[in-house]
Amino acid sequence: MLGKIFCVVGLAGILPLGCLAQLSEGTKVGINTGTGLDAPRSGVFWTSPAGQPGVVGDFYIDSLWHDGDVKLMKPVGQIGGHESDSIAGISIRYNILNEELEVLADEAKKDIRVIRGSQIKSFTIRHELGDVRYLNLASYDPKGESKGFGAVLASGRVTLVKVYKPKITRPNYNPSFGTGEKNTVVRLSTAYYLLSGSGVQKVNLNKKSLLPLLADRKPEMDRYLKEHDPDLKDETQAASLIQYYNSK
Repeated sequence: MLGKIFCVVGLAGILPLGCLAQLSEGTKVGINTGTGLDAPRSGVFWTSPAGQPGVVGDFYIDSLWHDGDVKLMKPVGQIGGHESDSIAGISIRYNILNEELEVLADEAKKDIRVIRGSQIKSFTIRHELGDVRYLNLASYDPKGESKGFGAVLASGRVTLVKVYKPKITRPNYNPSFGTGEKNTVVRLSTAYYLLSGSGVQKVNLNKKSLLPLLADRKPEMDRYLKEHDPDLKDETQAASLIQYYNSK
């Protein structure tokens, strides 16, 4: 059973991730078997991970399991009629290639279920050194066409995120010479985006790319650059610039 699901957070996310109500044992059993939610197993979540035969490489930002919380796009009905758009305290990891959030339902049985990325607004992974929140770029795109989840580096009026995407190399094996790669190889690449009320903007970590998007506060930005002389190629220093922008 999903022994690590302790609480369900209420709608709109206006309350902290505390216990509004504990899940009943029946609900826990139902979730683990795919019948605890008023949605088919092949629909919103609790399907099995999609197999990728002949594919090798990096599928995860972090392949280890970590406790985390999930915010869904829409509230989902549970046993008893209660609806919630959030689940707290589950063990998760994000499969970038499949665009699925894997959930460790039963560690002893190696039972893994998934929540499809299209159903997730955001999720938070809890690490010893701090929590990392990931936002669905599609939530900030008026057309809903942007793909992937971005790790939040700085948030506020504009939010800077780091997005991991799969870089796929197709098989190039030559049987005549016995050379090349027989499998499809996946490696992770990264890109940066600014999220705001006006949408999703891909950026490079440099003055030429970032400063025009912060031009409505040009005097403050010029002052910050003069005083701190940040190396904006460093994501930590770029994030500090965005945080300063959001504070003004």
